[in-house]
Amino acid sequence: MRLVSAVLGFALKKVGLFAAVVLTLFLGVLLTSALVPVLREAEAERDRLSDVAQERARLQDELTELESTYSEAQSKATESLTAEIGAEVADGRRRISDQESEVEGLQGDVCTTLESVPEKLSPIGPNPCEDAQRALEGAEEALATFQRNVAAAEADAAVLEDPNLTDEQKLEQLGEDGGLAPEKREIDNTRSELAQTTAEEQGLREAQDSWAGQVVNVWARSWRWLVWTALLLVLMPGVLRVVSYFVLMPLVRRAHNPIHLAADSDHAGAALRSGAAERTLTVRLDEGEVLSARSEHVRPVQGAVRSRLLYDWSSPFVSFAAGLYGLSRVTGDGGHTSATLATPDDPDSYLMRIDFTDHPGLVMRPRHVVGVIGTPDLQTRWRWGIQSLATWQVRYILFAGTGSLIVQGSGDVAATNPQGRSTRMEQHLVMGFDSRLVVGVNRTEVFWPYLWGRTPLVDDEFTGAHPLFWQKSSADGPSNPIAKVFDTFFSAFGKVLGF
Repeated sequence: MRLVSAVLGFALKKVGLFAAVVLTLFLGVLLTSALVPVLREAEAERDRLSDVAQERARLQDELTELESTYSEAQSKATESLTAEIGAEVADGRRRISDQESEVEGLQGDVCTTLESVPEKLSPIGPNPCEDAQRALEGAEEALATFQRNVAAAEADAAVLEDPNLTDEQKLEQLGEDGGLAPEKREIDNTRSELAQTTAEEQGLREAQDSWAGQVVNVWARSWRWLVWTALLLVLMPGVLRVVSYFVLMPLVRRAHNPIHLAADSDHAGAALRSGAAERTLTVRLDEGEVLSARSEHVRPVQGAVRSRLLYDWSSPFVSFAAGLYGLSRVTGDGGHTSATLATPDDPDSYLMRIDFTDHPGLVMRPRHVVGVIGTPDLQTRWRWGIQSLATWQVRYILFAGTGSLIVQGSGDVAATNPQGRSTRMEQHLVMGFDSRLVVGVNRTEVFWPYLWGRTPLVDDEFTGAHPLFWQKSSADGPSNPIAKVFDTFFSAFGKVLGF
């Protein structure tokens, strides 16, 4: 039942986290829109721009269709007028020819001057000469009318045959576009609406080029990616943890070769002992003994104190990176020489003294070393392989020979002897170990705490009958986010190099 509750709680936590991320992004957009009215207006203008663009496209299509229909109607009207006027011209020319023949015939019936004298002198009776003259004049007037009409028809035909004029211009010159006036007015109205819509669309597009419009457009383009990013941020760590736990670490466990740093050394008489962890540690020095300690840790001193720039000039980088520079050097004078050490800025720190004689090497992270008694050798060992990739550590720093170390840990400092069995310890709690131990890696045995991020995936595994040294808790580090980033980076880099 507890397992089901844990799984259900984990699932609800992830769902809640995803909803919180998406809701946070959404609230951020709402807050921004509420605080900055320009963004709200830009968002409304963006929606309006979409509607205006669709309206403009619709009007454009409608105008194209109307113009096509109007052009076809004009073409048909022009063709009809061309055929009609052509027939009119042919008919007019035929009438002119007939009328000219009739005029010639009537001209033969007109009386001469002498023939018309008797009809003029006789007031009684018909006058054939006047009748013939009137008939001739009527025929000539009809002929002139036919000729004017044919000339007008030929002029209209010339307009219709002019290749430089469009159908619309031909109809306008002939005054025959009256029948297409409704279509023409509808086209003009559509063009006016299109021009108005185009101007509005251009104004909205210019507004979208402002910073507010660009912000709204960026959100519209990126909200889907934000959702996917939130989903990945929520799910990917869990997926990677599951894959690492059930796939990668079993492969590493089977393939890696444990490290035995003192395998080739012969120190049968080596001895190592450690004292109790104390918040304040008093170190008593015999005659000739030398204590080199960090100056800020040295409190009351009975005896002569001198300064020392670096702990070991043959390893300046290691000494500087470990903080073993600017040291206070206390030398025993045969009297009651002593120095009291305490951590200046961490009230939860503990100090422990470790003494070793003719030792092949005590592996200790230099950041935990606050003081050295005697002159032990500072050595480094490099190890490469799958274990180095799993632990992110390729170099080990050893203090060998005879001497003593004053080490500092958070919460407490303890020395644990595996007594020949395998002992596991979280990496960030391990301060150092006896190089005679065999060191490997193993997967943490508690899956759910690892999945929830409470414990690391890789544990250091120590096998042998010699001690390892560990602290109760690790330091929290800086609280400033930027400082945390740099601290994380340099801590990881220092871990690779054994610091």
